[in-house]
Amino acid sequence: AINRQTLAARRPPTEITPWYGPVRGFAFAREVQPVLDRYCTACHDGRPQWNGKPLADLRGSKMITDWKSDIAGHVSPTVGGKFSVAYAELHRYVRRPGIESDLHMLSPMDYHADTTELVQLLRKGHYGVVLDAESWDRLITWIDLNTPYHGTWSEIVGRQAVEKQAARRREMLRRYAGVDVDPEAIPELPRPVLAGGRQAAADPQGNSSATLRAAVSGLASADRKQASAQASAQGAPPVVPSGWQPAPPQRFDLGGGVLLEMVQVPPGEFTMGDPDGEADERPATRVKIPRPFWLGRFEVTNQQYARFDPGHDSHVESMHGYQFGMHGYALDRPRQPVVRVSWSQAMAFCQWLSARTGRRFRLPTEAEWEWACRAGSPASFFFGPEDADYTRYANLGDRSLRQFAIDTFVQVRVLEKPGKYDDWVPKDERYDDGAFVSADVGRYQPNPWGLYDMHGNVWEWTLSAYAPYPYRDDDGRNDPGSMERRVVRGGSWYDRPKRCRSSFRLAYWPFQKVFNVGFRVAMEP
Repeated sequence: AINRQTLAARRPPTEITPWYGPVRGFAFAREVQPVLDRYCTACHDGRPQWNGKPLADLRGSKMITDWKSDIAGHVSPTVGGKFSVAYAELHRYVRRPGIESDLHMLSPMDYHADTTELVQLLRKGHYGVVLDAESWDRLITWIDLNTPYHGTWSEIVGRQAVEKQAARRREMLRRYAGVDVDPEAIPELPRPVLAGGRQAAADPQGNSSATLRAAVSGLASADRKQASAQASAQGAPPVVPSGWQPAPPQRFDLGGGVLLEMVQVPPGEFTMGDPDGEADERPATRVKIPRPFWLGRFEVTNQQYARFDPGHDSHVESMHGYQFGMHGYALDRPRQPVVRVSWSQAMAFCQWLSARTGRRFRLPTEAEWEWACRAGSPASFFFGPEDADYTRYANLGDRSLRQFAIDTFVQVRVLEKPGKYDDWVPKDERYDDGAFVSADVGRYQPNPWGLYDMHGNVWEWTLSAYAPYPYRDDDGRNDPGSMERRVVRGGSWYDRPKRCRSSFRLAYWPFQKVFNVGFRVAMEP
């Protein structure tokens, strides 16, 4: 036997690199607000944007004064709600579990920063903002820690109220961890050294906030002019061969009475991308689909995927209130689309399906997916523009997301008129499409080519790696052997219409399992 003293003598000492300063509790105002001050507050200063719509106020100096919650155990305003307006606004764009998280083992990366709208928006180059490495580290660490605001208990209830508890914590740290730190200390911190590329909030010349806001308005105007030029040059309507008639649908028996239905998609030519869209949707590119192919009429369901992997669990979406024995919102019903499957697992399902049927199945390329989604329409949705009423056609992030504001403290009830601190998930308040989380496939009307849920319900993996436009089939992006992030398309029940457009793109690592990402299969002729 080797005793502890001998082991310690043999091992070289390990030094832990401090995280931007001394040991301390992570506080939003000290760790994240400097990033917002550097990059965001020149525009997000409480005034409306150039088109008159409100902008999130990300100033850290302004505290909320109207705190009220009916799902957090009816916490007294003397204790709860001690947050800045910036925190109250920013945390809305981070997906996170509620007061009591799911006690089950979660999928790896289930609440990873990649799954949050905040990180997705910034990675797309929000108005030219380019974060430096330390700023990214601070935002992602905040998300990893479940978006805290306070770094100490003292800042909530006062030092005197926690003095005995803090002393006991310090004693236990000394006794059992060999660490002597004051958990309630607020040390002096060096000001973060933040630097980046083109930012709306960066002002090396000392210009006023108004000057910077005008610059961003000019940037938006320039983007619209560039988009109009692209649209004029590349906005020819989609073209389907004259007289095209699809073959009848094909059905494949997966065993146990479970069928998979495939619909034939025509060849043709269309403008891929959106000159008015995000930076990664431009330049819009004229793309040809040279031959017909087959695509799943529906997203692959839990029931279908279980024929390949009976042990898979799409699980639930966590509640935002106390759970008190309630598991969450089901995503694992038989006809709901399968989720929390990685790109690699989706590809494995295609290989299994190919072996079972003798046909060649795969994931659709990004171009095939968008062509099939548009179904001959140049608009943002096959049924119309971005502001169209989608309630008959798609399950998007609508006002049904208010159901996250649920009180289980005494009895289970969805709050009839939830306040903004209980009902905080971004949503389209105009409509209610009748579904809260993912719906059983086939519930909404199909597009003109007979495909269901191409917009919304769940995101769908494509074969393609996430690469810039112009799109090309032969530039390596459709090589299944590469390890780049893979594109998902279509949006989900959690996403507002602008994120569910035909051309909108996100990407995840091929090994990543995401709460609202599934897939549908393509089949070669």
